[in-house]
Amino acid sequence: MNVYISHPLLKENAVEKRDYQVNIAKSALRGNTLVVLPTGLGKTIIAILLMIEILYRKGGKALFLAPTKPLVEQHAKSIKKITKIENVVAITGEIGKKKRREIIKDAEVIVSTPQVIHNDVISGDIDLKDFSIVIFDEAHRAVGNYAYVFIAKKYREVRKDHLILGITASPGGDEEKIMEIIENLGIENVEIRTDDDEDVRKYVKGFKIKWVELPMPDELKELYEALKSLYTKIVDELRKFGLFVTVRKVTRGDILRAQAAVQEKIKEGKSEFYQAAMLLTQAIKIDYALEYLETQGFEACYKYLERIIEEGNARGGSKASRMLIRDENFIHAVKIARELLNRIGELENPKLNALRVIIRKELASNPDSRIIVFTHFRETSILVTDALRDVPGVRAVRFVGQASKSDEDKGMKQREQVEIIEKFKRGEYNVLVATSVAEEGLDIPATDMVIFYEPVPSEIRFIQRRGRTGRTRIGKVVILTIKGTRDIAYLWSSRSRERRMKNELRWLRLLLSEKLKGRERREVETLEKKIEKKGQLTLVDFEDDRPKLYVDHREFRSQVVRYLSEKFTIIPQALPVGDYLISEKMMVERKTADDFLESIKDGRLFSQMKELRRNYESPILIIEGENFLGGFHENSIYGALASIIGDYHISVIFTKDARETAKLIEFLIKREYSPHKEVPVRKEKGAMSDEERQRYIIESLPNVSAKLSKRLLEHFGSVKNVINAEIGELIQVKGIGRKIAEEIYNVVNLRYQKREQ
Repeated sequence: MNVYISHPLLKENAVEKRDYQVNIAKSALRGNTLVVLPTGLGKTIIAILLMIEILYRKGGKALFLAPTKPLVEQHAKSIKKITKIENVVAITGEIGKKKRREIIKDAEVIVSTPQVIHNDVISGDIDLKDFSIVIFDEAHRAVGNYAYVFIAKKYREVRKDHLILGITASPGGDEEKIMEIIENLGIENVEIRTDDDEDVRKYVKGFKIKWVELPMPDELKELYEALKSLYTKIVDELRKFGLFVTVRKVTRGDILRAQAAVQEKIKEGKSEFYQAAMLLTQAIKIDYALEYLETQGFEACYKYLERIIEEGNARGGSKASRMLIRDENFIHAVKIARELLNRIGELENPKLNALRVIIRKELASNPDSRIIVFTHFRETSILVTDALRDVPGVRAVRFVGQASKSDEDKGMKQREQVEIIEKFKRGEYNVLVATSVAEEGLDIPATDMVIFYEPVPSEIRFIQRRGRTGRTRIGKVVILTIKGTRDIAYLWSSRSRERRMKNELRWLRLLLSEKLKGRERREVETLEKKIEKKGQLTLVDFEDDRPKLYVDHREFRSQVVRYLSEKFTIIPQALPVGDYLISEKMMVERKTADDFLESIKDGRLFSQMKELRRNYESPILIIEGENFLGGFHENSIYGALASIIGDYHISVIFTKDARETAKLIEFLIKREYSPHKEVPVRKEKGAMSDEERQRYIIESLPNVSAKLSKRLLEHFGSVKNVINAEIGELIQVKGIGRKIAEEIYNVVNLRYQKREQ
């Protein structure tokens, strides 16, 4: 007989009682907690149990963060399904800022992607003090510059009685990384379970793993050897620079580490290492070509070689590609590839053949099976989906992320992703061909088989992929490999790392409690010293009377904005020119080193500099990053800099990273900022004709470009007529949809209210 959990905020018979879930939720009431639990054992249920208890006891709001949009939708749906909480909202970047403000105002539970919350915290649209609890799903992401780190830090700063819950299936096998997650989330309590623990063992149905080793077709061996020969030749050239002296078999990791060392040599003025940098880039490209051939098959490898040729022949293409396509070894490899292409109908793809057979057998023995095929590359997901369409009984669908790689490879919108998952559950599709987007958290309990088209070296990804099966019954995991290739190395690497992670989790249970106690003692001692030195802390110490800084909304993904938000009240604006408005005469345009090089290549740099100069008396260009000359002809770069400084009279400043950029902007503001002066968002241009002045006024309207301003004036005949136009009149102008028309009308007719200082 099933026993269900009873709670005032839980629907009746909604959650079956599992002791380990209840015990972990109770434990998490004591303080900020990290929960590490195998996939399929209900981490989300634990989070919801803790959340409803906190809301019942303390009131306020709850914030539930998840890294992807499908996960956000899924969690919101789960909360609505099993709790009595009435106002649960899902927030993603697809919802406009104005609408978000309205939605969250009365919400009790907000489920969101972290970047949206990050941006709204910086702009002041969300106050983290309102939240009694913040939950971080896939908490292993709380490292480096990921938005989780910023949100957790801010939440802990603004709310004394904060409560944080981090949940993950796999924090990784590196103790240092695990401790970084703990530090970033302010963890005080750790609850870890593995498949072998007594209280969870009966709920783990398990799975059978089978790896299939396939031979490389004889026809591909000649191409494989040609690419290997080219790779060896490039590595031998690099050894002449003193690189890889002690390394017999050079891996991609070795090359990436060598790149950092070579950049240091270039910074020291050793110009001969420019050649080494180019050779390292070539080595990476050929290594990728080999990986495509070994793990994906001939078609994927051939397409990649064609992309190298296209890049090498393109105007402004990288020097590495230009030199590579002229190399006789590369030319020989491409010749072999093109001969194989002419015989494509005869070529065997062992993985595709094996995949068809495995899936056909599974569906023959169990017609209701659900199968997920994981592929590393999106191009391969297209190939696999097409190849499965002629297999009897297969209803295959491709499942990828939102980013579009090309016109042929369109990304999927959030709505499409959710629809596909639902159709997969219902059986309208029975084979999901997915990239890494399906690794984290998807609620697909009926998956009977998971197939790895290729192994992955990461233990986290290995566990997450495998965890899509074996939830309600014994699952099957099949891993396809090609004999004698990196497939085998990746397989053993992931298995070895998983074993190491499990061992480390076992002793971390003991170690972490002591470390956390030690940290608590140090924090108390530090606070006591502060009070002893300064006297009792008072309200004045926490006042937030900070100067305002207008920042272009596109900058909100940068680390610079995070650092500046520590000192300033950040106000997002769609700035017509520049990124950081320092004063009415000073504007900063920030470019990363890569963006600076791209803007030279695509020709937008000088039009941006021209507008910057025309609008501001003291314009500044900050170029951020250390890889300043990476793969680009230095004469072009220095010529562009000379023109910016000499022709446009714009100051150019180089910074090492986001922290340096923020520090520089902070001191520029200290120099320029006056608390009694209103700073206009747009600076009046110099002498203009009447036509330019009219267009300039209309361009200030929401989402009105230079082209649209001209169309509006031509249609209505004057600035006055544009301003007085109704929504129905505005949408008659080409390029003005209802949304833009409503925004223009609202801005023009909105009553002015002075912003409080």
